[in-house]
Amino acid sequence: MPDLIAFHRCVAELLQHLGFDAPELAADQEVLSLQLEQRFSLHFVYLDQDSWFMQADLGDALPSPGPAVLAQALRRNQLALQAWQPVVSLDQDERLSCWLRLPCQGCDLPSMAAALDAVIVCAEELLSAEDELVVC
Repeated sequence: MPDLIAFHRCVAELLQHLGFDAPELAADQEVLSLQLEQRFSLHFVYLDQDSWFMQADLGDALPSPGPAVLAQALRRNQLALQAWQPVVSLDQDERLSCWLRLPCQGCDLPSMAAALDAVIVCAEELLSAEDELVVC
């Protein structure tokens, strides 16, 4: 069984900072998921003893991303100067997501909060690109 203590500590600290109660995580729990405003799912996932990632899964909101959304996704993947730049990707089922990999050790609360904000902003921009396409 992997040592999940550092991962659990990071996720619990971040969620408490956001106003959630401390999550009751099972000793072997490697994933914690939340639904954000019926727009997308947010997952916190253990990778290994050194790292974990946060992911905004847009698959339900954008089951078949069109050309405008995919173009926006590619633009989001360009090199930028921001501290946290989420990666936008398609999974094997063509579902769009934004994710960031973080260290289990040495990542303070302000950094984790900034990383989460970057993931959410990325997801919202992609959802807005879809909304703008529908409105036109």
